[in-house]
Amino acid sequence: MSTIHVRVAFQKNGTDWIPMKGTFGTPEALLQAGSYFPATVNWTVVFSGKSLGTIVSKNSGPPMAYGDVGTQAITTNPTGIPLIKTGASDFYYGDSKSLTRPLLLVSAPNSKDPNGWKPTTLSLVEVNLVVENFRKKFPKMEQCKEPEEEPTYMIPYHDDEIVLLKAYRSKNGEVLYGQRLDGTRSKCGFFDDEHFFNYWFVLGVNQRIKLLDSQMTPMDAADLDNTGRSAWVFHTSRGEDRDGYELFYDDFSKRATFEWSYH
Repeated sequence: MSTIHVRVAFQKNGTDWIPMKGTFGTPEALLQAGSYFPATVNWTVVFSGKSLGTIVSKNSGPPMAYGDVGTQAITTNPTGIPLIKTGASDFYYGDSKSLTRPLLLVSAPNSKDPNGWKPTTLSLVEVNLVVENFRKKFPKMEQCKEPEEEPTYMIPYHDDEIVLLKAYRSKNGEVLYGQRLDGTRSKCGFFDDEHFFNYWFVLGVNQRIKLLDSQMTPMDAADLDNTGRSAWVFHTSRGEDRDGYELFYDDFSKRATFEWSYH
């Protein structure tokens, strides 16, 4: 969308987070979508463990298109809407980069990050662990003679072709990190080739590694429901026309998924 807006994605249901109604597969279902979302919401705008202020959004009725599901218009004066440009280029919507980064909104005055997640670098021991783990998932990489042409051949790759994306460390010592395989030498260039997706993992204090998912970008961590534990929200961009959000909570043991399509 060309205008700054809110998208209502998740709601708390008992002890669990559940997605609001996401992708709707028929025009008839799309017309009903507006009824699933609240009429007006007062939001706390969250960034890096702090509140940037508050805004108000309203339900504008049934979405005009599939990609508008869950969106609400911001009624706050534009001068009072917090905007963050730092890191905006990490986020894509469809084929376009975002001009400002998406910010996490909470319909309660909860903005703290009690787990204290901060950007970090991995130690040599940790690097060796995460490289070994990645190689278990992808022992070899694909190679093509010409871009986007088969057949493909599986070839060995070097450790330095495993790209470490960003990494974050909690005050308890857990590490959230992303990795992907550099596809330069591959030459295949298939847009849906899982060998070259970005993957996100959690390295526990016990040195065990858990795969979270792929094709997503970390947005922020916050204690959304005032339980004393931080949850992580990721923006996802998968396939040709699917975007969404992934919410990981309860120490990454649970997740909720909200998605929308553009066609």
